[in-house]
Amino acid sequence: MSYLKRSMLGLCFFAGILSPIHTAIAHPHVFAESRLEIETSENGMVVELRHVWRFDEFFSASVVLDFDEDQNLELDENELRKIGEIVRQSLAEFDYYTNVTVDGYDFAMSAPNVLNADYVDGQLLLFFAMQPKRPLELKGKISAGVYDPTLYAAMEFINDEDLIVTGASADKCKRAVIRPDADEVIAQNQTTLTEAFYEDAENNDLSKLFATRIQLTC
Repeated sequence: MSYLKRSMLGLCFFAGILSPIHTAIAHPHVFAESRLEIETSENGMVVELRHVWRFDEFFSASVVLDFDEDQNLELDENELRKIGEIVRQSLAEFDYYTNVTVDGYDFAMSAPNVLNADYVDGQLLLFFAMQPKRPLELKGKISAGVYDPTLYAAMEFINDEDLIVTGASADKCKRAVIRPDADEVIAQNQTTLTEAFYEDAENNDLSKLFATRIQLTC
């Protein structure tokens, strides 16, 4: 398996700053400010999840160096389209860092048809939407979060307002933003958060225990 498939967005491959021996990293090297919108319909269904990721300036600059083919220190439309498509392919096996559960059970989302990229004020932005693979009714307890199972990237929601519900049924459920306390998570999961977890983070899904997420109670 290529490192492009195993690293954060495949973008560390773009920057050329890491090699395959660095896949077992247990702390973040890339930071992205995230926004997640759950779009709903008038008949009380989840229509799609809309993501916006804004990457830190250092990492964004490294991406420019790799993809700025005309060397004008900008990313034009074609260069951005190439970045978006490579990221879309690279993140497929990680479900685009998106975890959705309904009453505690995983709920599958479809891959985005397109993943858009932009470069604004020295930062790389990614935009994409994911739809439920089967009808998802606003019923029970629905949770949606974003996390990197390799722990290479920190996907941060700076404000609670960065996790919202939109659309005709936005007020149907009670909304809460869950920001887990790392010490509490470790204390409650000592039997599973073993040394093997940190040595092989990409092959487990326990990192979602630490992820900030939106929770709807309907």
